[in-house]
Order: sequence, then structure tokens, then C-alpha cells
Amino acid sequence: MKDLLSNALCAAAIGANLLRTEFLDDAKIADSSGKDIKTLADVAAQERILSALSSTGIPVLAEEGDHQATNINDLMWFVDPLDGTLNFSRGFPIAAISIALWEKGAPLLGVVHDIFSDQVYSGLNGSGAWLDDRKIKVSAVDTKGQAVLATGFPSGRNYATDSLLPFVHAVQSYKKIRMLGSAAMMLAQVAAGRFDVYEEQDIYIWDVAAGLALVQAAGGTFSMTPGSGSYKYHVRATNGHL
Repeated sequence: MKDLLSNALCAAAIGANLLRTEFLDDAKIADSSGKDIKTLADVAAQERILSALSSTGIPVLAEEGDHQATNINDLMWFVDPLDGTLNFSRGFPIAAISIALWEKGAPLLGVVHDIFSDQVYSGLNGSGAWLDDRKIKVSAVDTKGQAVLATGFPSGRNYATDSLLPFVHAVQSYKKIRMLGSAAMMLAQVAAGRFDVYEEQDIYIWDVAAGLALVQAAGGTFSMTPGSGSYKYHVRATNGHL
């Protein structure tokens, strides 16, 4: 697993370097219809990342790839080459490369590489989680009234009022709510003890796979239930006390 973590760290660094050197000033938007955004930056970064992971011989499920006939319970890499694409395209400095290895529906390792700061969050099941070379762990907050919740509304989520209201009611008891526009980065903050809970509905597995690996490795817990479509889930990750 340590060798595979090294593979993931290397692949994420290659992708981050490409994005910073070639796309930071122009992400090259290909489609901005609806609530989603597609850029050539995502595609180019994914090509580099997948090339770097190819030596492992492990199948990959990636955001910009072919999602047909994929069993996510197999040993598999999950790759989001640019989580927080809209942020990145606007120069808002919260975006990351997200790479995880899962097997039998559970995370083995995860890497979240902050593209702007070049900081790297990593986690290895059973060994711990790190921010660069520093060990990190989840917070000890145990009451909602003192907890910070990280959340968001994915582009494919149902934005109808009757769909949003139950979610709004569910989060009103938290002390504060934060929306960063990157699931990977929000989960990394839970792993680092800065936030206490992450919850999001109808989020794609490749958006959260690495972040969930970090939270688990840092001492937290998570749950996933099927969402409205293929590879979509309702996800909740906590410090284990909430």
C-alpha cells in the first residue's frame, strides 16, 4: 500500500504541475451550460494522471472517462483530475486533484493535492493521515451546536424548493456552515480537524473517494447511501463524535 500511495502522490503532483503551468490563467472552458462546467484543463490533467497510474495495472474510474460496465466494488482507482473546476476557472484558490484507491466499497488510501497552495493531504488506511509531512487527525467536537458543517450543492442535484428545504432544516442546528466548492477540499478539512462534519447529497463517488479515505485514516467515520443515478451517493463524513 505504501508503494501505491507513492504512485498516487506522484500522479497528483504531475497533474497539479500541469494545471498550474498551463491552465492557471485560462482553464479553456468547453461548456458552461446549466449548473456544470467542462474545461480542457480537466481533460488534460486526467490524461497525465492516468498515464502516471497506468504502471500499477489497476483499473480507473475517472470523472472524464467511460463510466460504463464498472463495478466499484473491485480494486479501483477513483480520480477527479480537477475538483472545484469553477473555482479554478475563476482563479478562486480552492481546487484540488483527488486520487483514491478503494476495494470492496471501502477506501484503502487517498490523496488530495491542493493545486494553488501545493499542499498535499494523504491518508493510508490503518496508518494515519498527513498534511505534507505533518500527522493530522479529526476534531473532538461532540455537539452539533459547536460543530462546523461543510456542504454544497453538486451540479446534478435537484434544486427544486421541495428538495432543498428538508436539507436546509437538517443543517440549521450546526454552529456554522461552510461551502468551499470542492468536496475533496472540504473533506480534507474534516480530516485535519478544521471542520467537523461533511454532508452532501447526490455527489459523484470520484468527488469524495479520496476525501473519505482521508477522514477514515484520520480517525473519522463516514456513510454512503445510493443517490439519484449511477455513481451518485448521499454522503456524510464526521469526526466520529457527531
